[in-house]
Amino acid sequence: MTLVITRFPTSERDDPSVFRVIEGVWQDAGALSNFVPTVDDVTVMALVAPEDVRCHWFTLTDVQGRQAETVAKLRATEQSLGLVHISAGADYDDVVATATIASEVMQRGLDRLGARGLNADIVLPFASLVRTHSDGVFRAEMDGLCVLRGAQFATPNEAVLRDLFIGDAHVENIDTDSLRSLLLSASTSPLLNLREGNFAKRERTVWMTADQKIWVRRLLTALLIVTMMLTIATLAKYWTATASENDAALAAAQKIDPAIQDIDQAESMLAASLNRQGKTQSSFAPLSAALWRSVKASPNVSVRELRYTPDGILTVVLAAPTADNINKALVTIQQDGFRITATARQDTSGATLVDMTVRMP
Repeated sequence: MTLVITRFPTSERDDPSVFRVIEGVWQDAGALSNFVPTVDDVTVMALVAPEDVRCHWFTLTDVQGRQAETVAKLRATEQSLGLVHISAGADYDDVVATATIASEVMQRGLDRLGARGLNADIVLPFASLVRTHSDGVFRAEMDGLCVLRGAQFATPNEAVLRDLFIGDAHVENIDTDSLRSLLLSASTSPLLNLREGNFAKRERTVWMTADQKIWVRRLLTALLIVTMMLTIATLAKYWTATASENDAALAAAQKIDPAIQDIDQAESMLAASLNRQGKTQSSFAPLSAALWRSVKASPNVSVRELRYTPDGILTVVLAAPTADNINKALVTIQQDGFRITATARQDTSGATLVDMTVRMP
């Protein structure tokens, strides 16, 4: 895991340096304008210059915990000019540290970092790194950041402010190794973090990883291909079945008239024949279709005779080795809703015959 540390940029011209800390080893990653994030960049910490954030320390002996932080925020608000963003954290004993920053400065810095692919986890005042409750004054410096830190104050390292807050007091410099150690500690347990409230970090919900998206696309593609193949196979099955039925019907029609060439001609000649007899296909077509469907579904059943009378009754003689075979055909056609009458008999060969009439419902 990699820790990324940079200075919090507060203007368009501000181009701070970026550092990566990999297993305790510090690496200079160049300027923010040229920074390229990597997947190993787990934690991002931005340090706010003392000129851009005001730090206060309040001694609160009567309240503790969250209540103390709330009271400290209220007091910091009262001492601020205009609207500010505030964060607070317990420093030592009964002392609570607060940091106030202008909302527009906070937003500008986050936008500048975001433009380079950095979504800061921690936005920390540089002054809060040096935690002290002694009477001494400490000086810390890093990448253009410089702060003077006393027990109850933190100020930029400027001559006017040094005279005002420090005078002739001795200033102890914090060396580079000690400062880096403080930075690493703050990355895991910061005194306070300005990324709260309206500026709290909001993680984008990731429903699927890139690899999962690839597999989902592959599965959807495979599903589409399989669906198309099943559709084609089903259509081919229907086309084959229809062609088979048409061939059988054509063969039956050619026994009556060998001049018939195709199924369309057979259908037109059937319609013409029915019209000459004063009959229509309105009843014959569904009756004959229901008959052939029931016969086809019943093994060993055949049609011996077929007549269609002008009153719309289809007269049929069915034949089968046993009565059970014919009964299945009768049940099937009745289930389709047609009215039937049936009389059973046997022929000289012992086969079962049924004289049946079929009417429309």
